[in-house]
Amino acid sequence: MLKGVSGIHHLAISVPNLDEARAFYCGVLGFELAEAFEFGPDDESERVTGVSGARAKVMMLRAGNVHVEVFEYGNAGVREQPPSRPVCDHGYTHFALEVDGDIDEVYEALGRAGVKWHSPLVGDLDNEGYRVTYGRDPFGNVIEIQKLSTTHPGHITRLPRWQP
Repeated sequence: MLKGVSGIHHLAISVPNLDEARAFYCGVLGFELAEAFEFGPDDESERVTGVSGARAKVMMLRAGNVHVEVFEYGNAGVREQPPSRPVCDHGYTHFALEVDGDIDEVYEALGRAGVKWHSPLVGDLDNEGYRVTYGRDPFGNVIEIQKLSTTHPGHITRLPRWQP
């Protein structure tokens, strides 16, 4: 890793309504609000984001071993994400939620909460070491749920844990 870089702090998504996003990400997924703030419009916000007239309401959410930053931009020209944008397009594709409980129950609960799944769960935990699927949150952002066997090389216990 590049000297001076210690890891990933957060990923960020844009939503049309911050209150609805808080209800989903905190109320359904159980993420915790770490910080809420607003910025812009000002020259600094425009320079940093590269967005003309940038202004937004923002919340930073604790999500286990990473943060998720959620933006509701209020400047002119904000476009909705095309609902059929393929996950293979360059740029952000998804973030994955590690499931340590019953993944079938999580799949059903998130479906009831508004997630539109691309497919049913795939994989076999015992033979292939995983069960996964992708879907779209209520705002069109792609999320993945995954359950990996403890012997799988990508299992979360094999990753270094952040210690506060």
